Amino acid sequence: MDDDATIVMEAARVEPVSDAPRRIEVWLRQVCWAAPAVVTLISCLIGITGPALWADELATWGITTVSWPELWKQLDGTDASIGPYYVFIRLWTTVFGDSDLALRLPSTFAMVATAAVIGLIGRRLGAPRAGLIAGLVFAVLPITARFGQEARPYAAATLAAAVATLLLIRMLEGYTLGVGLAYALSLTVLGALHLVALSLLAGHGLAVLVHKRKLLWRWIPTAVGGLVPLIPLVLIGRRQQGNQIGWIPLADLHQLEAYANEMFGSAVVGGALLVLGAAALSRERGAVVAACVAVTPAAALFTVGTVSHLWQQRYVLFTVVGWALLAGLLLAKRGVVAAAAAVATLAVLSLPGQVSVRKPAFRYQDTAAVVTLLKTTYRPGDGIVYGLQDRGPGVLNRDIVAHYIPADMRPTDLLVDRPMRTDGWMVASEHQDVAARLGETQRIWVLRLGEYGDPLDGLDGSKSQVLGEGYDVQETWRTTGYTVALLIRKATE
Repeated sequence: MDDDATIVMEAARVEPVSDAPRRIEVWLRQVCWAAPAVVTLISCLIGITGPALWADELATWGITTVSWPELWKQLDGTDASIGPYYVFIRLWTTVFGDSDLALRLPSTFAMVATAAVIGLIGRRLGAPRAGLIAGLVFAVLPITARFGQEARPYAAATLAAAVATLLLIRMLEGYTLGVGLAYALSLTVLGALHLVALSLLAGHGLAVLVHKRKLLWRWIPTAVGGLVPLIPLVLIGRRQQGNQIGWIPLADLHQLEAYANEMFGSAVVGGALLVLGAAALSRERGAVVAACVAVTPAAALFTVGTVSHLWQQRYVLFTVVGWALLAGLLLAKRGVVAAAAAVATLAVLSLPGQVSVRKPAFRYQDTAAVVTLLKTTYRPGDGIVYGLQDRGPGVLNRDIVAHYIPADMRPTDLLVDRPMRTDGWMVASEHQDVAARLGETQRIWVLRLGEYGDPLDGLDGSKSQVLGEGYDVQETWRTTGYTVALLIRKATE
């Protein structure tokens, strides 16, 4: 009896040890998507209302202020390429309001979902640990928080690209009609959110060619099927191309040099990810797909951008998904301790970048400083003049005042004839007789996009001349991306 008891006790002691790997695997499959999602949510919520809306975000806010008939007119005249995003945000704000937090939360949720999808990609590849690590890498990147806190469609496009990549991996395992239809739909959604993000197809096509060439005859018609519903959007967007992207400079080596910092929110973190990504290259399915997603769309868009006004790194934000997956695939092979240490190191290296992306300078414009200045220095009877033709979206400067400053504290818009977003025109029209409109106004504010030594230098139309003849510049303030000046009427002799 004692011998039997000993045998039973030994068996009881051995069973948990042999079962431990299976239990760990089950646990990893459960948390590989949830843990990155939680970390991403925390990261994106920290400081989400810190910087005020910059010009592009103000364009998003502005579209929520118009009626539905006017919105359709606006999309027919401008910004049709991201029209579906505007329709969504219009519906969203109807329910949740148009505060900065409400406007930015959809992007936060999109980044959270993207982190979860990255974890699911790892699980699909049979490597939940790789998915967990890749998702956590994505979660701690400064650029994830940067665009998770922006009221623009780039985060949502990143989510659509991640879902499409998950479905592509499923197609590489075995094509079915259901998976094909889901993949086509994901491409439709991706293009509807941002047409340029369809550069992802360059990466997916290369991945299929390299890993499973026989699938091309199925992948190509499936991808084309996803693009067909976008044809009207493409045709309208092409008509608007000059207005929407004509301001973008042609790509050059200087922009390529800034890739790591702009793409990842930190040059150090970007450099680390590039090294990890290069070390992860292999012929394995996951590595092939991740590398093609990380490199090919950006390379293709940059090449086109040298001859056409298309290259903006945020347009290929979704390629970060590929870099995170490469890092996860590599680190998952290095053991738990090494992987944990690497992710922790990356998180520490990201801290300066996390601080930086939450500063107005990373959004190009310090709108909050302009608002504070106008609110604290305003006097009843003040007027304001805007620079409409300043390089960049100077036409949106009126939105700063309209969104942030109460009606009873706003300087009078002296020159406006037709308000912004009226009758299908996004840009306000202004009266040409500047002197008549200024009248006897004693104090006039000048708000310009850009930083100018002389606030009246190059001011469009006859504004510069009329203001220079009738007013003295009492004080000039320059904040990140803006020049604000207060002019006082000259004393009459």
